[in-house]
Amino acid sequence: MTGLNIQIEWKTRLCQVDGKMGYFHAWEHYSKPLEASPLIGGAPAGIFSKVFGIVEFSDGIRQVDPFQIVFCDEENQMLSELEKMRKENKIDD
Repeated sequence: MTGLNIQIEWKTRLCQVDGKMGYFHAWEHYSKPLEASPLIGGAPAGIFSKVFGIVEFSDGIRQVDPFQIVFCDEENQMLSELEKMRKENKIDD
């Protein structure tokens, strides 16, 4: 197609995890099968599933629990300002 111009960006977000600055890259949906317990009345077979954030630090990349991530970028700043305006104007959700 003539004149088609596609630009793909992989945007990272500045964040903080346990006081350490890093770049958030993506959410990872992790799962693995679990075997049934051999004990009578034990847990049945199933699937363990969890979501992790993939965060790049100066010393490497780690899976991080989502609740440990505090975003520190413009997107987060805009949300903070909107929340502040909502509280000042006493607008209900």
